[in-house]
Amino acid sequence: MEELLLISQLNSNQQRVLALAAVVQAAALVHQVASTGKADEDASRCSLASLFVTSPQSTEDVYGEADAVNNLRLGLLTLKSILNQDQSVGAREITRYVLGLTHLQNKLRKRPAMLNNISKQLSHSQRQVDLYELTHPNVFASVAETYSSTLSSFHFRIQVTGNPTYLQQPMNTNRVRSYLLAGIRATTLWRQVGGRKWQLVLFKNSLQRELNALLDQLKSA
Repeated sequence: MEELLLISQLNSNQQRVLALAAVVQAAALVHQVASTGKADEDASRCSLASLFVTSPQSTEDVYGEADAVNNLRLGLLTLKSILNQDQSVGAREITRYVLGLTHLQNKLRKRPAMLNNISKQLSHSQRQVDLYELTHPNVFASVAETYSSTLSSFHFRIQVTGNPTYLQQPMNTNRVRSYLLAGIRATTLWRQVGGRKWQLVLFKNSLQRELNALLDQLKSA
């Protein structure tokens, strides 16, 4: 999760929108698991895989290189709904998770020792990926433990709400924590490419234009 100089084919605003969509996608996955016990498989793989991209050459590299825009389809579409002032319970919950992630990441970036610890623990999780496969329960358990042993130590915690039947299942708990860590990774990238919360208000029209440009690149389902 270290900060790197990234080179991208996208303009600066598109980079910020893509990174913000990655934050939203992680939050949307948390909401899906909490409310239905299931998560979009492609989006899940994309967000989880981002945790193991350690030397990206571009913003897109973190989310699948040339397929980054399509891999972040869930995040881009959900971000569009939020910007269009979707008043559904789901949109409100996802927005709350996004704000919580930005708050936690702001605390984390002031704790270099914790950042280093997260990187070390993710190296162990990478060995689990190599041994099994990316979405194996052991990988989710390993990544979730990283979140629990680091970010959960802050007084501020993101309160995940949903169906208790699903939230009480250990596998779903691990998935939620893994997606939250992926959201922290995305928020780190968003800040790295110049993303700030005040831009969401002052430059909303510009953000929407660039979002629409990225949505136009989505492959037909």
